[in-house]
Amino acid sequence: MSLLNLPPSFEFGVATSAFQIEGAWNEDGKGPSIWDTFGHTPGKVYNDIPGDVACDHYHRYSEDIELMKWLGLDSYRFSLSWSRIMPDGVGRINQKGLDFYRRLTDELLAAGITPNATLYHWDLPQALEDRGGWPNRDVADWFAEYASVAYDALGDRIGRWATVNEPISVWVGYALGAFAPGLHDERAGRAAMHNQMLAHGKAVQAFRAAGSPGEIGVVLDIWKRQPATDSAEDLALAAEGEDDGFRFFLDTLRGGGYSERIQARLEAEGTLPEIHDTDQEIIEAPVDYLGLNVYSRVVVNSKTHDGTGWAESDPPAGGNFLDDGSEFYPRAVYEALQMVRDDYGWSGPIYITENGLPDAPAAPGDDPLRDQERIRYVNGFLEWIDRAVAEGSDVRGYYLWSLMDNYEWGTGFSKKYGIVRVDPETQERTPKDSAHWYRDVIASHRAAQL
Repeated sequence: MSLLNLPPSFEFGVATSAFQIEGAWNEDGKGPSIWDTFGHTPGKVYNDIPGDVACDHYHRYSEDIELMKWLGLDSYRFSLSWSRIMPDGVGRINQKGLDFYRRLTDELLAAGITPNATLYHWDLPQALEDRGGWPNRDVADWFAEYASVAYDALGDRIGRWATVNEPISVWVGYALGAFAPGLHDERAGRAAMHNQMLAHGKAVQAFRAAGSPGEIGVVLDIWKRQPATDSAEDLALAAEGEDDGFRFFLDTLRGGGYSERIQARLEAEGTLPEIHDTDQEIIEAPVDYLGLNVYSRVVVNSKTHDGTGWAESDPPAGGNFLDDGSEFYPRAVYEALQMVRDDYGWSGPIYITENGLPDAPAAPGDDPLRDQERIRYVNGFLEWIDRAVAEGSDVRGYYLWSLMDNYEWGTGFSKKYGIVRVDPETQERTPKDSAHWYRDVIASHRAAQL
């Protein structure tokens, strides 16, 4: 374990999302989400097993908070289920849904753990999808209504909020078909991307109007592109990948609007979304922090690009590789921090809101609790965060993805990101080696401040 020199106030946490862990998909008045519908559609998720139960966190949250206490966490990042709170997406409020989040946050606070709530982590109420979903501009007002309900009910308990998590997800769901709702419509995908940023801005405005205490931000997924060569084709492919992946969102949040490069390409493709004169002012409403989800980089090579709109990773020879063949590149987090500073002038607080690794491919007889590769991976990223902080980056916390093996969207239970093993049959929780290691990292950090 490396000796870190992070400031005393630095927070260590873990992250989850509602759909991936809660289960109880139709209990206590909850309405269906697009992921409930997607998972119940044959051929959409691994082995056709939906996330109905997931990790049963809805019933076992107290047990999970005990695990967080044992880890010594400072903060817990989770998301609220929109359709658990408002089954129809708007209008009627489900009191039992709100009561669940009150119990959860009360127990977190009693355990000395700071709640960090994300309003939206991919699980749009199906009732709103039936009305056009994210491609419908009205979704921004629907989201603002839901946000206001959440602030009013939970604002006295939750001091850190995020509006949306990884808005790129709607492109994957509406244009590429890999996520819910499983459509293949690029015009709808671009509209959904813009409308989610408009919804973000309106939720920030609602937060300010409510006079809510604490802080609000947004969470973006950063996979910087590295061209494999200096050829014009590779450089153009890298720029396009970054435009689609994160600059589309950062340009409006921090850059004054979509870049000429993005607008020109979308106009040529016939996918430029409907943009009103007031949209930019709403979207760029000031936030208190940026949340960055950073896992690695993508090395792009025009000769191996498959033409789907996503650059294939092609790490250079001699790089560091993980057991699944992907590149181990912890410097990615340092480069992401430099990018938001240098390209977008962000000097405010940042949280690394997700970073983690699935279990290595198992061989017969392997012990699922021995996850040394995850330890090496997380340690590498913490070292680069430490370096960035030493050089002036205002990184205030790190959230490991994830607390426990969860329902990993379309891959179901086949990918296991948790530092705590969950048996999907028995729901038994067992800490892996990485959980013990992370516990020691947190304890060592605290001891160093004494």
